[in-house]
Order: sequence, then C-alpha cells, then structure tokens
Amino acid sequence: MAASFSIERIVIGFALLGLGVLWLLANAGRIDLLSALRTWWPLLLVLWGGLELAAALSRREARHGGS
Repeated sequence: MAASFSIERIVIGFALLGLGVLWLLANAGRIDLLSALRTWWPLLLVLWGGLELAAALSRREARHGGS
C-alpha cells in the first residue's frame, strides 16, 4: 500500500531537518539559537498560515473538480 502524498508531512519533515541543523550549529558555537528564535519566530506563523491556505485551496479544487 503506497503512502498518500501530503504537503503537511513534507513540511514537517523539512521543519525537523531545519531544526536539527540549527541545533547542530548552536552546539558547534556557530549561532546563538535563542537569539535567532526570538528574532525569527513570526516567520513560523507566516509559513503555517501559508500552508493552511494552500491546503484549503487544494481541498476546494478537489471538491469542485478543478474548474
């Protein structure tokens, strides 16, 4: 049985990958992770909103047959 394609799963995978890279850089002393998160946390809300909008539009297209 093949797994269904889900943009949310892909984004969560990339988010975990990105978090792991950030954590690695913080442990290596390359970045100050808390400072970076304090500065860039609103971007997470923007990305989340964009994904929700894309998912809603995709569901709408599927319901209306793409016309």
